[in-house]
Amino acid sequence: MNWQGINRVINLTPHEIAIHLGDTIRRIPPSGNVVRLNSHCQACGECDGIPVVICKEGEPKGLPEPQDGVVYVVSSMVAKKVKRMDVLCPDTSDEGVIRDGKGYIIGVKQLQLFQ
Repeated sequence: MNWQGINRVINLTPHEIAIHLGDTIRRIPPSGNVVRLNSHCQACGECDGIPVVICKEGEPKGLPEPQDGVVYVVSSMVAKKVKRMDVLCPDTSDEGVIRDGKGYIIGVKQLQLFQ
């Protein structure tokens, strides 16, 4: 995929995304709009006294239609569901994530695409 014509990256997650590019960090602030998957959950029993529900994943809510020159950054759950070329997510795989000394994610090295 050629992203040469992209001039806007819109973060549709609730968190700032920090992408570590060698000696620099590119920060993509949240846009204020968050895309989430609708889901329907139903009680299915208990596990050691704790209620358990079974959930069925629905469609994303709030994802804009594709626009020329725009890429949307969303959660990996949304990206896996829609599998669009203009929808990326932070790469939180072991190879792509950057963690602090306590193991918390502080950034990623790249974005990822699901097809």
